[in-house]
Amino acid sequence: MALLPDRHPQKDFFILDIADVVLKDDMASMEHPLFSLATKPDHRHLEYRGGGNRLKIIPSGVGLPTIFDKDILIFCISQLMHKKNRGEPIGSRVRFSGRELLMATNRPTNNLGYQRLEQAFHRLRGTNFQTDITTGNKRETRIFGLIDEGG
Repeated sequence: MALLPDRHPQKDFFILDIADVVLKDDMASMEHPLFSLATKPDHRHLEYRGGGNRLKIIPSGVGLPTIFDKDILIFCISQLMHKKNRGEPIGSRVRFSGRELLMATNRPTNNLGYQRLEQAFHRLRGTNFQTDITTGNKRETRIFGLIDEGG
């Protein structure tokens, strides 16, 4: 099976090539997947339990984030690590251009590429995670998302 065509052979300067990232020993995401492999919207509610703790994943109306959406998070992490390695302060926002992300992840930079990026932001923003964690004698419930906003 052939790999995707190299859409951007003359890449603009980019901090970290995502193809060079090796996610070794990522057992947690294999045992309890957060990202859907489905090609159609996946509206399943997922629940994982272990050691008295619980994680519920509730998708938005457009479904769970897909494995392709994970590339966006990896891209953001690479941006943050670059700042950290240069000794720069890391804030609560990661800013980048859509074109930069599309090129780094070898996606088309046409209208379809931007539409898919927008859909990915909807899935990442809309999915809610709920945890019930006991620390000491106190049980705490937290609800959060993967990103606060995107556009």
